[in-house]
Amino acid sequence: MRKAIFFLILIFLGSFSVRAQDRVFFSSFSPETWEIYVSKDDGKSFQAITDHSALDYDAVISPDEEWIVFTSERSGIPQLYVMPLDGSAEPKLLIQSDSFQDQAAFSPDGAQLAFVASHEGNAEIYLMDFLPDSLQDISAAKNLTLHPGGDFRPSFSPDGKFLAFSSDRGHAIRPHRVFPFAMDRIGDIYKLELETGNLDRLTEEEAWDGSPKWSADGKEIYFYSERKNNQPAIFKMKADGSEVLQLTDSSHVGLSPELISEGRLAYTTVNQETDRVYQLTLDINSQELDTLYRGELDLFNPNRSKSGLWVAHGAKTAQEVESNKGGFPGSLIGAGFPILKNQDSLQLELTAIRRAFAAPPDPNGPFLVFDYFDQADPTKIFIDGATFWVWIALILVILSLGMLIRGIYLGIRNRRKIPFWKFLLVVLGGLIGLVAALGVFLFFFLIDFMIFDYLPFAAFGLFLILGGMALVFYFKWKKVANSNASQSILTAYLFRTFLILSILCIYLGFFAGYFFQVQAELYRVNYQTLESERIHTILPQSGVHPAFGTVIDLKYLPDGSGLLFTTGPFRGDKGSKATVWTYDFASKSQVNLTQMDNNSGFGDYSAAKDRLVFRSNRDGNFDIFVKEHGVLTNLTKSPSRENFPVISPDGNKIAFVGDQHGKDVGGGIKTMDIYLIERNGDAWSAPKQVTFTQSQTGHPHFSPDGEWLIYTTEEYGINDEQPLSQSFIFSPQMYGEIVALRLLDGKKVKLTHNKWEEGAPLWVKGI
Repeated sequence: MRKAIFFLILIFLGSFSVRAQDRVFFSSFSPETWEIYVSKDDGKSFQAITDHSALDYDAVISPDEEWIVFTSERSGIPQLYVMPLDGSAEPKLLIQSDSFQDQAAFSPDGAQLAFVASHEGNAEIYLMDFLPDSLQDISAAKNLTLHPGGDFRPSFSPDGKFLAFSSDRGHAIRPHRVFPFAMDRIGDIYKLELETGNLDRLTEEEAWDGSPKWSADGKEIYFYSERKNNQPAIFKMKADGSEVLQLTDSSHVGLSPELISEGRLAYTTVNQETDRVYQLTLDINSQELDTLYRGELDLFNPNRSKSGLWVAHGAKTAQEVESNKGGFPGSLIGAGFPILKNQDSLQLELTAIRRAFAAPPDPNGPFLVFDYFDQADPTKIFIDGATFWVWIALILVILSLGMLIRGIYLGIRNRRKIPFWKFLLVVLGGLIGLVAALGVFLFFFLIDFMIFDYLPFAAFGLFLILGGMALVFYFKWKKVANSNASQSILTAYLFRTFLILSILCIYLGFFAGYFFQVQAELYRVNYQTLESERIHTILPQSGVHPAFGTVIDLKYLPDGSGLLFTTGPFRGDKGSKATVWTYDFASKSQVNLTQMDNNSGFGDYSAAKDRLVFRSNRDGNFDIFVKEHGVLTNLTKSPSRENFPVISPDGNKIAFVGDQHGKDVGGGIKTMDIYLIERNGDAWSAPKQVTFTQSQTGHPHFSPDGEWLIYTTEEYGINDEQPLSQSFIFSPQMYGEIVALRLLDGKKVKLTHNKWEEGAPLWVKGI
């Protein structure tokens, strides 16, 4: 009896001590799965040597062919593991550390290991003894680079005296040439003399040079470069950086060179059309290309031993699945997730979502929601998204073309009364009018839709010209109708032609916003069972350009009763439109919360839903607004760009990002930091800067208790060469570690620590 009572007491006490951990979800630009593969027939076939739910990659063979060292994320962060090449024992952790480790390289004698780690903040190259039977602490490793820039992909010279590597230290970070909100980096090749520490810069280009590999005699270095048309290709140069020679043309991707023999090398290429990765071989002298491996695996970063053993990492080509429609090919949940994070008083369950933006979590259950629109088929917007308004426009265009054809017919039929050239001239004038009307429409609708609002004015101006001409020809027609039959035919034709063209012009100008409507669908997924269902079709915003109908910043309402989302563009450039909406699950109703004639987006509610915060350009600049008790207040009134506002559950704190004190990186772009506004009685405080990174920071979100902010940042730099990380998933921006910031004392906790872009974190209570 006493034992039973004691047991019940333990259960009772345990029910208080065991609390569901808060959940954090974030987007992750990471592969679906990667394992390590070995080839024993010189690259013709590969067999898996690892089998783990987490990612395994970047394997190398020891010079004695006894060991494989590779990177694995099975502990929650990338760390180095070692296992026998024959697979006779399970992988073991090689280095004890809480930091990122990757990209190992053996010294020629196998006694030492160079690798990349972020033990001291950013990606540096370290050197330590290779002791496969011992777990060494990271403090035993020597930092060889000691630079705030990122250093990657070390490679020993054959005599072991030098280390070649790539680094982004020599170039300023700049805006991406296509996506200016993303930061772009450039890498060059460096050579370090290990005994003296002398460092030589071997390349200096305005494009990435990376993954250096030495020739067998140590006189040359092979590498890839994007210096030709921003397309990576394989190059070689002398070990002093001279005599650079391109080996593969820029018609296809060339990455990760690996020397097979003195006259033959292998490298990785990507076929964008088939979404496949291949290993090619190149005869350096004859320039003959061949395929090394012809199997079903997509393999990356191959490493070859002297006897012809190969290791590489990869998997079968990922395919879209129902539970992740519109996301990155493959599973919704990142490999190895969820993971538990217990650090600095935080106990969190982290889940990576393999989508460009995280699928928001249900605060009350194991559900995620995401939006889907078939962007893989752009014609769908012109077919599925077409409304009856566009058919009227097509009828007017067909009538206009019919009038031009009729002009030719009338010219032929009346050629004895009226010279045929007159009708040809008239038809040419009508054709010019039709081209002008369609050209104005296409310019504002397709070419520069950011100024789509000016289409009615341009169309009205053209209408005045064409309509004026129609009016002139009408009066001429009436004047000669009874006195000159042949002239009457010509003027009547001119009147009718230009009347139809003027109607077409005014119709295109004032109704183009109703022609096509983007209808994104909302899906709900049980992330534990991966069962999914379509729950709603987003009602499009009528009267605006369909490009402004895409869904962004989707999240649950605080009580889980519905959703809050924005339709419109990500950055909100001048002329763009965005609106904040709610969707209620019970009534299935969708309601807009902000004006539809400007750019308002990224809304967030307090827990009681009595305060709504959002960003808007309604006053001319992108400011932060709060709506409470029906009253709308501009909290910032700043000429700076501000975005991503969030409000604490109690409604007394508002965080957002702004570039008020950001670093000017060129092209009109400044980096952003996080600012905090607090409620003081009946008023709001002035914004207070809480991060000082001089780098891009974004997507803040409050913890459920309001004591922490979680956000994404590039302040720790990147951890691998940019072209390599972008070779398998399109990702214009490389930064993205998830960080938690305690507001009381400014304590930072890095929650993710890898080489994938991660962002848009959301923090909810456990279930």
